[in-house]
Amino acid sequence: MQHTVIVRNSESAALPAILADSSAALAVLGAEFDTDRDRLDTMRQRLREERCHLAVLGQFKRGKSTLINALLGAPVLPAAVVPLTSIPTFLHGGDQLSARVIFDTAKPDERFAGADAVALEDFLRRFVTEEANPHNRLGVEQVEVTCPATVLQQGLALIDTPGIGSTFRHNTEATLNFLPQCDAALFVVSADPPVTEVEIEFLKLVRGKLARVFFILNKVDYLDADERRAAVAFLQRMLREQAGFESPQIFCASARQGLNARLNDDAGGWQRSGMAAIEHRIVEFLLTEKTDVLNRALARQADDILADAQSRLELTRRSLELPLSDLDNRVRQFEDSLTHVDEQRIVFLARLAREEERLEASVAKHADQLLPQCREFLRGIVETCAQRDGVNWTEETAREAIAAAIPGFFEHEFGVAHEHCERELHDALQPHCRRAAELIASVHQLVVKLFDLPVEPPPQGIALTQNDRPYWRTHKWRFAEFSSIPPTWIDRLLPQRFRHARIRGRVMEQVEYLVTRNVGDLRWGILENMRHGVEDFRKALDERLQRAIQTTRTAIETARRRRTENAASVAPELARLHSAAANLQAVRHRLSTAV
Repeated sequence: MQHTVIVRNSESAALPAILADSSAALAVLGAEFDTDRDRLDTMRQRLREERCHLAVLGQFKRGKSTLINALLGAPVLPAAVVPLTSIPTFLHGGDQLSARVIFDTAKPDERFAGADAVALEDFLRRFVTEEANPHNRLGVEQVEVTCPATVLQQGLALIDTPGIGSTFRHNTEATLNFLPQCDAALFVVSADPPVTEVEIEFLKLVRGKLARVFFILNKVDYLDADERRAAVAFLQRMLREQAGFESPQIFCASARQGLNARLNDDAGGWQRSGMAAIEHRIVEFLLTEKTDVLNRALARQADDILADAQSRLELTRRSLELPLSDLDNRVRQFEDSLTHVDEQRIVFLARLAREEERLEASVAKHADQLLPQCREFLRGIVETCAQRDGVNWTEETAREAIAAAIPGFFEHEFGVAHEHCERELHDALQPHCRRAAELIASVHQLVVKLFDLPVEPPPQGIALTQNDRPYWRTHKWRFAEFSSIPPTWIDRLLPQRFRHARIRGRVMEQVEYLVTRNVGDLRWGILENMRHGVEDFRKALDERLQRAIQTTRTAIETARRRRTENAASVAPELARLHSAAANLQAVRHRLSTAV
């Protein structure tokens, strides 16, 4: 459930007491509410410390990590071409550089301490990059870094969040799930293009979860003055008209230039990069708005926790109010209806599998169409090299030219293919997304029908991830190159026409190999990303269905157990639950009017 919480600074002293009362109200309800209490107690601790969480959000390759490094004044975070894993990194103020890697198992923490930022970056790279930790196979839950940066010395924690993957699932879902822990955000976009449909859809979800969002148009060093004005105007219009931000505050910057200026102690370069204005705004925010934003954010988060707890409490209370025979009958109806829901789920997953097969065929077709284009491109590189070098043309210069051209060409084609597949995935899965939402809603509707308790299902999302990026092959190594008589020695003995013919033949053989292997790798990378997206979507459906079912079952079973254990205790239990529900509602009312 979403609830609007209005916070007034004049009453901000009341929030600690309200959070304490909220925790106390849940304490009497049993162990099933302990997780909710823990979250509220964490909020109270943050409030005491006046610790504000400022998330840095953005799509892959927008420059989030470089921007954070610029603010820190050192290359602490890995800023890689390969997408980062779905792991949040907290950056706190401290006297020295340090890091702690927390795992989601009993595995002991990994720690780093030292004054070398490069060494810290290397340490972090082992855990938060897809290269070193693909699909988070190490089980990293969270990373905490301390840094003696000025911007972190006033109760601020910067958080490098998982880059939103493309459309919605995987890293996007990880980021959305993480946002309740954040109070405000820097949303990083760049000029290529200023904002995408993916980002707009993400921002629609973000807008209701954060008290304040600042927008940063990064990489403006690639734009002239007119292009910059046009990009800012376009971004402002899209944020207002499409994402619903009334007065978006946009800063133009080059994080790359800012980081270089910081490393070279260049105050003028820091100003020209636009990073000085961002740093000033953050400091100003901390001095003038942090307390208000923190209070509003925590009040909203606390209200969401209490609303969920209240729904579970009401379901238990309603179940206890029913005669035992009536309750048993409704339990049977609920379980019988779940059989139908499961049948629908099986049909849905079968249709999804057929859709996945069709998408795989589309990816293969796109890759096949790319083959002649790649051949023509690389052959053009070879001919250009041959014409440029003339009589001095050698196989080595041709191979160097090919190797230099391949990464940029295939990175571009990978991006084009990824966007093409992303659109197809979105269009293909959108109806399935709606059907998944209907399936989950059907469970909640059972609760409405059987127990007269409306429950709002959570929002749904779909996505194509970018975790699997190919490594582009730039050479074909031949065993003959390591033999006692390399072919280039024979070439020297031949006239130019025959020598060039031999070189061209060998080079074109390499071109065919490189085209075939790289297009194959591109196809594999896109297919893997698509499969991850569909699999994440499939898993999310099952998880949400099971969560909706289990929440209902737990409440019903609790009520039934109490009824059968001691029928005489039903009336006092109902009175206790009624009182507890009234207490939760009263606390929520206090949250809506005070902080």
